[in-house]
Amino acid sequence: MGEIMLQLSQLKEARLSETTTVKMLSLLKALANIHVLLGIIMIVLSGLADYTSTRINTIRLHGLEEICSFYFVLVGLVGICGSASYRRGLVITYLVMCIHSIFIFVPAIITVSSFDIHFYQHECWGECDWHLLATSLPTNSRCQIMCGDHVDDAMRRRMTRLGTDYRLDAGLISLAILEFILSIVTCVVASRTLFSPLKELGDQGTSGELTVELQPLNQSEEHTDSIPNGSTH
Repeated sequence: MGEIMLQLSQLKEARLSETTTVKMLSLLKALANIHVLLGIIMIVLSGLADYTSTRINTIRLHGLEEICSFYFVLVGLVGICGSASYRRGLVITYLVMCIHSIFIFVPAIITVSSFDIHFYQHECWGECDWHLLATSLPTNSRCQIMCGDHVDDAMRRRMTRLGTDYRLDAGLISLAILEFILSIVTCVVASRTLFSPLKELGDQGTSGELTVELQPLNQSEEHTDSIPNGSTH
């Protein structure tokens, strides 16, 4: 009877850890929804920045910020699928994609938007005798950037304005910082969700209670019933 009571207490602890894991997965799902929301807003702002750049005839890296923003949407979608299906592989993928966001995609948006703001506020103009997307450069190529009072009217007619409206880029930088913080929080929660059950199993194994937990209940009952029968024989 003592073994049965010990086993029941172990099952209660297992249910408690399972409930904690479900709560962590629910938190991951909420964070994933925020990833999707931020990514969609950043796609809209990036599209508006490209449209504004086209209207005022300025040069910026078209498409880069849209690609990074779409990646944030994918991060959220993977997180939603992983937290809803309880699949460990998807949660690991969610964690890895958040790490990519922290070290690659968020810095890319902040860097590009910062250059756009700098060039636009300082009224910088650029001119190159080769196309920026050319596969090879000419042997005697030349590219220059002039800012402020160094650019006269004649130079403005042959050069191209650099940068975009700082309000759109400032919004992108702010959202990228939020995505950076959100990705860090997601990595912490995902790591706890993945490694907490393994830690609990390790603790149970070292304490010698893992074999008791894995023992079926009916086996313990049969063992207790067979003791008085054996004594009669």
